[in-house]
Amino acid sequence: MQAIYPSACQAQSSARRRPPRRYGAAVAIGLAALLWGAAAIAQPSPAAGTERLDKPVRIIVAYGAGGASDSIARFVGDGLSRRAGKPVIVENKAGADGNIAAESAVRAATDAYTLLVSGSSTHAANATIYRRLPYDPEADFTPLATMASTPFVLLVNPRRVHAATFREFLAWARKENSSLSFASANVGGRISGELFKQRAGVKAVNVPYKNSSQAMTDLIGGQFDYYLCDMVTALPQIQAGTVRALAISSAERAPSLPDVPTLAESGFPDFDVSSWIAIWSANASTPQPVARLLSRWIAETLDSSGGRQFLVGKGLIPAKVAPTHLQELQRRDTRLWGKIIVDAGMQQP
Repeated sequence: MQAIYPSACQAQSSARRRPPRRYGAAVAIGLAALLWGAAAIAQPSPAAGTERLDKPVRIIVAYGAGGASDSIARFVGDGLSRRAGKPVIVENKAGADGNIAAESAVRAATDAYTLLVSGSSTHAANATIYRRLPYDPEADFTPLATMASTPFVLLVNPRRVHAATFREFLAWARKENSSLSFASANVGGRISGELFKQRAGVKAVNVPYKNSSQAMTDLIGGQFDYYLCDMVTALPQIQAGTVRALAISSAERAPSLPDVPTLAESGFPDFDVSSWIAIWSANASTPQPVARLLSRWIAETLDSSGGRQFLVGKGLIPAKVAPTHLQELQRRDTRLWGKIIVDAGMQQP
């Protein structure tokens, strides 16, 4: 572009008309302020995908390494790390039906970046099982997402229980009514087993385990009659032929076991028990922009083709991710599971 300079006469004339220096400085400062303000107003908001969090994220998992909750926490943690541009640390704090992890998360959460991965135990069943909880399932947390659900599979050891179908198993169970035993490794499995006993009219003693893999080892070893097991632990053994799947506890068949009927199909209408895995910020005062951002990133991670492949491959069922759905699910199962817990005498003294 061509530069235009003033002539000497024009310069002298301009000099005579030039205002005092202080006035010119004030004008310059005012103009600069106006230009700065206009530039600030014109700055665009961050484009989707470019937002960042202020700090690293810590995820506390309410169960041990290798299970469904741990697997999904690590998968989601990797997705959050890539989107946030910050490290995500995953810690396992198993025990007391998830209460240890929930209490630890609430105590550690001085800001919005301590998250809890747990589910229907800490945020539904435990409100009835325990007389006192060291946390408030609703008031102490900000819901972010329901990540998945896992139905329970009624498993038998074919060398101990010679039943090829659920109907054969039910006939055998009613005949052997006084000497049955079943395993559970978490609250959801125990509730499934207790509801099955009530609906089927059979008697069976519960054999509690601290984790699913220990219970599976003893099922294969013939230590009890049947096991309502989570899908993540059950699938490899079903595929290997070491255990037999007879029925599913959810209302619909599981995508990973399409040939196994539901209990609802097998003569127990409305039978529908599944554990769900969810994630919360352990800080009730989490700012809404941060909560929305975390929820969105979790949804993007799980709704991707890779996310759905991961869930189905683990035997998990994709869930409605929205925080409002998590609130509704939590309140519903607190009520429904509470009745089963009271009827089964599962409350702690």
